[in-house]
Amino acid sequence: MKIVKLGVVCGGLLPALLAGCSSEGASSAGEGASPSAGGSSPSVGIKMSSPAFADGAAIPKKYACAGQGGQNISPPLAWSGVPGSAREMAIVVEDTDAPGGSYIHWIVTGIPVSESGVGEGGAPGKVAPGSDGRPAYAGPCPPGGVHHYHFIVYALPGPIKPAGDARAVHKQIKDAAVTSGETVGTWGN
Repeated sequence: MKIVKLGVVCGGLLPALLAGCSSEGASSAGEGASPSAGGSSPSVGIKMSSPAFADGAAIPKKYACAGQGGQNISPPLAWSGVPGSAREMAIVVEDTDAPGGSYIHWIVTGIPVSESGVGEGGAPGKVAPGSDGRPAYAGPCPPGGVHHYHFIVYALPGPIKPAGDARAVHKQIKDAAVTSGETVGTWGN
């Protein structure tokens, strides 16, 4: 019975044995995957966090859009547990509560595997256009209600060539990933 419970908490027995068991980073949508992104989910093995907010907690105002009193800068992120098979990393920030479905706030590809995080306002790779069509971080700016922002880091077996709109690029990254990790922040009222 404990093995079954470990599988539920850790996203599978193999990731539990490889990465250790923790409820940190778990979300109701499933670790490492968003419900609207489509495709298969990569296994979860990377621990993702932000020194600016705890998993499941409110994102500080400075990281929100200017229209909501923020500075529209990306928060600092940190990760560990990147597998040796990874050759590149990518970051996607997704609002799964957006009125029109998934809204991509930030996509960064081409991150060297030697990186273990990104500083506030930084982008250690190539920034692709988000759902707003701009290649930049777009801070939380929901029209109302509390929204969940999934900060996801993906380990990729090699470089990708982003193609299509932001949702298509996210699916491309997710489908290519060998593993992922995420932390979730909230914003709204």
